[in-house]
Amino acid sequence: MGVTGADIVGIVAHIPTSAGSASGRGALEGGTVVTSSEISSTGTPRRGAPKTSNLETGVAGAFPIVKPVGQRPPTTPAAVHDQRRRLVPLAVALSYLALSVWIFRASWQHLGEITYGGGDAYLFSWFLGWTPHAFGNGLDPFLTHHINSPAGANILWSTPVVLFGLLMAPITLLGGPVTTLTVLLTLAPVVSGLALFWVLRRWVRNCPAALAGLLYGFGPYLIGSSYGHLHLAFAPFPPLLLLLLDDLVVRGRSPRRTGILLGFAVAAQALIGEEILATSALTAAVGLVVLAARHRAAARERLGPALRGLATAALVAAVGLAWPLGMQFLGGQRVHGSIQPAGIAVADLWSFVTPTPLQEIAPNLALRHSLRFTGNAVEVGGYLGVPLILLALVATVRARRHPLVGVLAPVGLVMAVLSLGDHLHVDGRATRIPLPWLVLEKVPVLHNALPSRFALYVMMCAAAVTAVGLDRWHDEHRRATDPADVLPVDGTFPDLASLGGHGDAHSGPGGWRGWLARSGAALVTAGALAALVPAPLLTTPAHTPAFFTGDGVRQIPANATALVVPYPHPQQAEAMLWQAEAHFRFVMPGCYCTVPGPTGRASFHGPGDALTAALIDLDNGTTTATAALGSSQVHDAYRRLSPDAVVLGPARRPAELRALLGSLVGHPPRHVGGVDLWLPAR
Repeated sequence: MGVTGADIVGIVAHIPTSAGSASGRGALEGGTVVTSSEISSTGTPRRGAPKTSNLETGVAGAFPIVKPVGQRPPTTPAAVHDQRRRLVPLAVALSYLALSVWIFRASWQHLGEITYGGGDAYLFSWFLGWTPHAFGNGLDPFLTHHINSPAGANILWSTPVVLFGLLMAPITLLGGPVTTLTVLLTLAPVVSGLALFWVLRRWVRNCPAALAGLLYGFGPYLIGSSYGHLHLAFAPFPPLLLLLLDDLVVRGRSPRRTGILLGFAVAAQALIGEEILATSALTAAVGLVVLAARHRAAARERLGPALRGLATAALVAAVGLAWPLGMQFLGGQRVHGSIQPAGIAVADLWSFVTPTPLQEIAPNLALRHSLRFTGNAVEVGGYLGVPLILLALVATVRARRHPLVGVLAPVGLVMAVLSLGDHLHVDGRATRIPLPWLVLEKVPVLHNALPSRFALYVMMCAAAVTAVGLDRWHDEHRRATDPADVLPVDGTFPDLASLGGHGDAHSGPGGWRGWLARSGAALVTAGALAALVPAPLLTTPAHTPAFFTGDGVRQIPANATALVVPYPHPQQAEAMLWQAEAHFRFVMPGCYCTVPGPTGRASFHGPGDALTAALIDLDNGTTTATAALGSSQVHDAYRRLSPDAVVLGPARRPAELRALLGSLVGHPPRHVGGVDLWLPAR
């Protein structure tokens, strides 16, 4: 679907050593050499094609050396190069990890006591604790009554990162959910960047692939998602989807095997975050359309195998996701309609070139504009910077014949347009100019995606295209020096005019013009990296009173209803963290979670009443205990709740809250482990 049969011969013949042995004339198959002319359009040897042994090669490194049994192969420069190449991914991984630890150093210095993202961080800490607790105690992991009691919550509508909760259970049991969240936030940019690095090694060398991984994993969007959006910060799926679709559609590999791998990847991503799964599917669809338009004949040839592979993937994913998706869409406490309001979390036309408070280099003039963009700073993650945009544009022009650039450049442009939302926003002002998202936001499931989050794919495409451009520029430089030294890696023939050595002492690679070109490319690349350096992350305290982590909480009967104050709601959800740290000893009213409101549409908190409103208003300082106690509705709401325990933790106005709760319960509290505890008489 992506290239013709002759192109695939070129691709297979010049696969980098990370994906297989490199050869300009053939590929090693089971100890024999198969020539390019004997490879079918699917990249496999034709049936009946002759195979000839190749025990000794005439050109060093031209073909792999076949070692007779029991004999050690001689050490060659190519073998040393291969050994070094195997160490490159490890070096890149360690470099990414060191950078990530430095970015999240505050939470490592105070492990378990500090995190990032405000109320969202408490929400994810709760999820990371709840999943292993539910599975370990035979509870329903998807529908719970431990929060938003008595109605409960269908947590699959609230990004519960179920797979992380299971995989990281040992860390949660040893260090608590906040420690687990720190580990995952640190690994998120590392794993995401490594995924793109590993995939791009199919087309480019290690250095440009590592640069692309750095831009993708540590760019403004993914680092910004660390503020309470764990399900978005962990994004290796889009690069892996690129890899698997390349296997299935372009390289023609086994539809069954590729489909099974794709099905497992889809199921895993659904259990991490459904939004990335949905938006990745849309992005892939755009890419496949572009690919088919560029290669119509090959598209018709590959349509059948591609559909078989996708059908296999759908079957595998459906089997793996039958339980959670059935519970989400058919179970209790499901919501209807869009979860988020439209027209808020959208990219501004100037967001691609205007730094935000998330960047270290952000002049005040730029901040005055970026702070006017709609949505909060975390959702304004589309910043690329002028240097990276220039690199991507130049790479698109110079490497436009490269098959990867031919697909990803238009895909990145489409995703940039979609990120602008349903109507164009310019410098913080919404215009009446309609945009394509106006149609797509009416598509079921997809309408819950936030347009600004398409910035993830814009950065991935920009980083990949830039990597190909830098790799091609390196090729051109080496070809001008030694035309026989570089082979095309994308299945296309080299530009014969560039191999003739027509340059002179001034314009050639060794001349001053070549030196200027190399220096300019290096400076722009350095500028692109500098523009994206993140500012120090703002921290969120995650201290839990000793009452919840020690024996004090055992004074509350197991599974009893406890009214925990400050009352949990989207702006103040510490109580959910305390409940998780107490190993879910009690159930409680209130939550920061997605539940159906009175009309069935999404609400981020449980149904309110006079007691709920009084507790929140008291903590915010907008009412007094005397005024709240004068309302009969507050007393009626407390009697209906009839909690088995009342707990007042650290709050902004503890005296007022203590006065209200003491009067409602009817006796003063006991101070235990940093909290006030009431156990109402029955």
